[in-house]
Amino acid sequence: AVVSTQSTGKLCYSAGPMVELLRSSNCSRYLEFKAVNRSFVHHDGELIQAPCNREQVFNCKHLKVLEKRIMMKFVTFALQVEADSEEYLEWEKKDDMELYKSFKLTDSLINLVRASLVVSSRESVSAHEAIRSIKHYLKNVGVYGSMPFICPIYGAGELPQAFARFSAVFGSTYVLDTAPTQLNFDDEGNFCGVTMQETGQKLTGKYCVLSPNYSSESIKPPTNSLQSISHAVYLTHTSIKPKSKPTEQDDVSLIHILQDRIGNTSPITGYEFGPRSMVPAEGMYMVHVTTPAGDSDNPREDLENSVDQITCGVLYKMFFTTKMSIEGDVAAPELSNHIIRTSFPTHNVGYKESIEEAKTFFHLLYPDEEFLPAAPNPEDIKWPDEEEETLETGSENVPDAENSPAESKGASTVEGAKVIEGMDGEDQNEANKAGDNHLKDSKESCEEMNAGSTLES
Repeated sequence: AVVSTQSTGKLCYSAGPMVELLRSSNCSRYLEFKAVNRSFVHHDGELIQAPCNREQVFNCKHLKVLEKRIMMKFVTFALQVEADSEEYLEWEKKDDMELYKSFKLTDSLINLVRASLVVSSRESVSAHEAIRSIKHYLKNVGVYGSMPFICPIYGAGELPQAFARFSAVFGSTYVLDTAPTQLNFDDEGNFCGVTMQETGQKLTGKYCVLSPNYSSESIKPPTNSLQSISHAVYLTHTSIKPKSKPTEQDDVSLIHILQDRIGNTSPITGYEFGPRSMVPAEGMYMVHVTTPAGDSDNPREDLENSVDQITCGVLYKMFFTTKMSIEGDVAAPELSNHIIRTSFPTHNVGYKESIEEAKTFFHLLYPDEEFLPAAPNPEDIKWPDEEEETLETGSENVPDAENSPAESKGASTVEGAKVIEGMDGEDQNEANKAGDNHLKDSKESCEEMNAGSTLES
């Protein structure tokens, strides 16, 4: 069975910066998406589907009537409050728990709000960050479904492939199945190219955008801006929450569990991909969960006991650790010796930081250019070679067969008749007749040869 996985769990906000960039640049033509159908949180000892809109809040069986009213009042405040208003500014330098308590949210409501609306990998966030997250979440609800997220078919790995296809159309060159062994520098100490690993071939270039995974110790991100993230990938033949109705969709589900709910010491963020997402093989589900690594730096110890409690029918499981930037603590990009080093991705759901960083890189290199402008459709592009060919073979350069003078000089092809330089009209007619007789004789000879071959066989 073929399974597509990814080292960073990410989804696209339906009206977020990634979707807007794909739409504005026409890069979306290389992608198809599935809407995220369900969002699960751990509530009162079980996984429940989190309410994401007004209708779901009032239909939620896990909340009391008074709790529903309190939650709607709080959500309305978060959605309508302006960033420059006194109501918003009074929450500066306060954490989110103070905000929840001021609106008299119960422990059940706080659990739902923090797990389903704020969706942070950290145990606590500021009040301002909580308000911004809730506002952003709710503004994306209803764009492509009841949930605010969408996911590319075949997984998030399709996004870089789409940008690669998009770039290749406009002349980018990709060197595959090899890697550079060293960076080359000129006499002034600036980057000027790389030396390839197997062939020793030298490729030249003016700038180098370098992943931190491949950079030297001197240009890696500072260690205080990184954190280790533990991953667990489970392949199962049953969903973590089987469909309650035949019409219910389980293509992609979001999972967020606060700390100390199922033996986890830190919040757990995860995703379940069903067969229709084209990530796992037919008849299977893939669960990918992440959490900040513990002191042991052992991903199995961090996640196995917790994930085993919410999964069943496990066919395969694996664990690994990656480095990620701490949200809000990413170093500003710099252009040093014609080299820019990227940051590790952050451990959050969307792509906002990655897109902002890419724009900053681009404007460092090309300050007067527009970042990823809308591209024309491939069939509308006229390349220089094609334009020259059109001019050479255009109808305005082809003489009319009927109106062209019989004594025209030069050689050109018109309706299959070749006009030979230096011949007048009568000579040309004789030449055409001779050519026709020659073709007739050749045809008869071929027919006789074919007949003879048939008799001999």
